[in-house]
Amino acid sequence: MKLKLCQKKGGTAVVSNKSAPKEKMDGVKGLLPMVITVFVLVIMAIAILAAKDSNPVTYTMYNSKTISYEKASVTAVLTESVAPAEGMPGWSLGSQDITVRFTNGPLRGQEVTLNNTLSTTHNIYVRPGQAVIVKADRPEGVSPYYTLYNYDRAPGLLAVFAIFFVFMLIVGRLKGFRSVLGLGISLFFIFALLLPAIYRGRPPVLMSIAAVLLIAVFSILLLNGFSQKSYTALLAVVMGVLLSALFFSVISAMLHLVGYNIEEAEELILVSRETGLKIGEVLFAGVLVSSIGAVIDMSVSVAASMHEIYEKQPGIPANELFRSGMAIGRDMIGAQCMTLIMAFVGSSLATLLSLIAYGARLDQVLSSDYVAVEVAHGITGSLAVIVAVPLTAGLCLLLNRRRTRKRALLPKNNAKRA
Repeated sequence: MKLKLCQKKGGTAVVSNKSAPKEKMDGVKGLLPMVITVFVLVIMAIAILAAKDSNPVTYTMYNSKTISYEKASVTAVLTESVAPAEGMPGWSLGSQDITVRFTNGPLRGQEVTLNNTLSTTHNIYVRPGQAVIVKADRPEGVSPYYTLYNYDRAPGLLAVFAIFFVFMLIVGRLKGFRSVLGLGISLFFIFALLLPAIYRGRPPVLMSIAAVLLIAVFSILLLNGFSQKSYTALLAVVMGVLLSALFFSVISAMLHLVGYNIEEAEELILVSRETGLKIGEVLFAGVLVSSIGAVIDMSVSVAASMHEIYEKQPGIPANELFRSGMAIGRDMIGAQCMTLIMAFVGSSLATLLSLIAYGARLDQVLSSDYVAVEVAHGITGSLAVIVAVPLTAGLCLLLNRRRTRKRALLPKNNAKRA
């Protein structure tokens, strides 16, 4: 904002704000890219949902037409015979006879009595007033059968998301809101586009590349609008995704990995016979989805930093600008790669403990399909993050060189017009 001091007769200096209308216009213009992006996104979402409704998933492995999961509230615990589980603090084993009142479904407002068995694998200990989910099995010509499925976690999940959203708004403000919106968009493309398409037999590699590129485009545009740093980050992400495909192809060949190495392969083989699901490519799709967030984060951060440096010092030499981008990226590489690999290790703790319990030796563990798949995930994502740094720095350098040349030619053009 430019401030101008004006001298009055009495010698008092007052501040005149000449640029306020322009700044207000800039704020309005800043919202235009977001409006356009959201509009295009809404049109795409409507088209995707319409296509999904016109071609719904019809095959499931188990016939569940007579089964529904309905919300209920525990109104009374009639009898209870439970004891603390040995070696499992906080858990009780035994059984409860309870009465529940349905809050939705065909029996809404009605009560039923059911037995709740507490075991080591199914342990839902309830009290009066507890919100639960009841599994209702109503076969034709047979008396309905009700069992306690689980706690009703929907209110708790909504509260968790609300807390997350509030913190994002407090700390990130408008950027935080856009980040949450970008996360929602990412989940939409995965659950509404990628998963149904792969399930119906579409090529997982092509569909995963399309999905992650859509996620990148809308997430980056929502964060930074139609700007130089957005275009740079998008180009870097596209190149990073293609290089991820190459890295994974090499790594999977070295480790003898195909989609049939995944744990759920047996179930998916049955599905593939009915839907055409291409199991061999599912592993690659998972690698792309798991690494795209880190690649976007790295590309946007480096592009934004280099853009800020260039705006502050337009005359900075190209080699210094490139070195600055590389220095910024190097500081982030360690943290990002650590995040990716530790995320995979953390999700594998229970499996690794089970392997120790079975007496597996180190060479056995390292040669197992499970570890090979997790290593492929972590290393491929980390390599994509690493190469995103020089890619983004190089693209920033090329695009900013063009801007420098345009700025150098601008006075000459103005002089000619004059």
